[in-house]
Amino acid sequence: MSSINNIKANSLRVIIIVLSIFGCYILFFAGEMAYKEIFRKKLRIEYHKERLLAEVKRINTIMESAQKTPQDLAYIMEFHNAGLEEMNILMQSVLFNNEELFGGAIAFEPYKFNKDSLYFSPYVFRSADSIVNTNLNDPDYNYFYKDWYLIPKTLKKPVWSEPYFDEGGGNTLMSTYSVPFYKFDGNKEIFQGIVTVDVSIEWLKEAVESIGNVMKGHAILISENGTIIAAQDKNWIYNETIFSLATEMNLPVLREIGRELQKGISGIKEISVFHKSKDWVAFYSSVKVNKWGMLLLIPESQL
Repeated sequence: MSSINNIKANSLRVIIIVLSIFGCYILFFAGEMAYKEIFRKKLRIEYHKERLLAEVKRINTIMESAQKTPQDLAYIMEFHNAGLEEMNILMQSVLFNNEELFGGAIAFEPYKFNKDSLYFSPYVFRSADSIVNTNLNDPDYNYFYKDWYLIPKTLKKPVWSEPYFDEGGGNTLMSTYSVPFYKFDGNKEIFQGIVTVDVSIEWLKEAVESIGNVMKGHAILISENGTIIAAQDKNWIYNETIFSLATEMNLPVLREIGRELQKGISGIKEISVFHKSKDWVAFYSSVKVNKWGMLLLIPESQL
């Protein structure tokens, strides 16, 4: 009887040992799988982050390059009395050598170019495959009160405009970089006018829509004031800001992201129920040169 009991006891010990080993294996396997999944998720997060940063860097490089041209032209205008033909040639050359630029102007203060001209602003822009010369001298256009003219004049420094539709000028969606120029009369600098270049928003809209589709998420480009410039949801473009979306969707985290982008801060935040009752992750980064911001929103399930 005792031998039977011993056999049972030994069998029980063997079963316990086998189950323990099997349990340890299961725990080890589960732990390894969990670790691998965490590692893979980190890689996916890093991948999305790098894709966003690469696109932001590309936009920043183009915008930064666009700034140099009007700065150089403003310097020329300060030290050289160019005529209309020469100004047109200069600006044509600028567009010919800078494919990212849509147009450009040299806009003078009243009677500064000549005593008979209240308005004097030669303007060149792209039309189809050609570069067209025109001017912004129409009194109904009244460029003196356009943001691209008035703000840099008042602030006495170069400024990127908020994106706008330039009706009566380039007649397209654009953002303008404006540089004031002056003449020195021996005692002080006297404001003469503004040199501008225009960057079309159309290629930005295409780029943002493309990256959103490729990444199977939502990409959004916002201006310094939070206006949505580009997004897959075309109803948002120029009709919404990141702050109005935060209110409408009851998502305070969007407001936080908008404020951080205005401060030039980049980061990653989780967003609950952003779209189609899913949890999303927002990757965001600022475009340093003009204080715009870009968001890439990816469903949590894809990470």
